[in-house]
Amino acid sequence: MVDDEQIILDLLRRVLSREGYQVTTARRAKDAVSEVSAGSYDLAIADVDLRRSDGCELMSLIGETSPHTALVVMTGNPEERVVRYARDHAQGLLSKPFALEQLLAVVSGALSERAKDAAQPDVASSLSPCLHVGIGA
Repeated sequence: MVDDEQIILDLLRRVLSREGYQVTTARRAKDAVSEVSAGSYDLAIADVDLRRSDGCELMSLIGETSPHTALVVMTGNPEERVVRYARDHAQGLLSKPFALEQLLAVVSGALSERAKDAAQPDVASSLSPCLHVGIGA
């Protein structure tokens, strides 16, 4: 999970951890890319409104580095380019502020979509056996 606001990371980590997800957080885009490069993640949630980075570029880098990672775009400013990016490149969109139930529904939907892709033989062989949710900015 990537977000430049620590309070958001802490809250979302607590909620998702209670649901049984393993959560890794990052406050900077370069830290998130390093984490994804070093590990295997089923899902990445990133705020695209980062102070020092282009969040859409970050999501593209995550997608290139780990093509089987589901992507969820998080934004406090759902302008057209962000919505279009999410529609074309991600499995979910969270517009801040959002209800925690919405977070869980979007995570579940993104992972379900990813699982459908995993049924394809070339994708299934590359998936990790353990669920990891990466969230950060």
